[in-house]
Amino acid sequence: MQRRPRIFTGIALIGALALLTGCASSPSTSSGTNTIEFGVKIPGTGGATPAGAKVNVSLGDTKGVGPMTLTLSPATAPTGNVTFIVKNNGTILHEAVVLKTDTPFDQLPITYGGDPPAPVATGADKVGEDANVGETGDPNLKPGDTRTFTIKNMTTGHYVVVCNLAGHYGMGMRAAFEVG
Repeated sequence: MQRRPRIFTGIALIGALALLTGCASSPSTSSGTNTIEFGVKIPGTGGATPAGAKVNVSLGDTKGVGPMTLTLSPATAPTGNVTFIVKNNGTILHEAVVLKTDTPFDQLPITYGGDPPAPVATGADKVGEDANVGETGDPNLKPGDTRTFTIKNMTTGHYVVVCNLAGHYGMGMRAAFEVG
């Protein structure tokens, strides 16, 4: 008679462990830093932030139209890992893209369109992203959303942080950023 309670206890423990394991491996949906889910790096879904500098990025607009703003605090960081904490304080969707370039932040050519951006002969409303070193990723940030991403081992140089949704760079969503 003593064996049955042990067997039932063992089965109950195995079931409880299976339930806890299943819960622990479910995908994360909260805002936070990059994490790996099913082998894919997902921005803003929880996890540990690597040590390094932190930059607050504030995205804004005036009721979905211009002027639009993108501000950085601070606008400089030492070389190494840099974590960007991006908050959409606006009323429409926005994103943040970090580009490494020596072109002044307000003089990037607006010669691209589409998603992903590609050179166009007419109707350009975006800048090129060939120099993209990091971004908030998809989906775009809804009003009130915050997303965090880390660019590892940033090197000395000039960078520009932009919102590259159609027309947003041209309406003022850009800021210079220096590393080193």
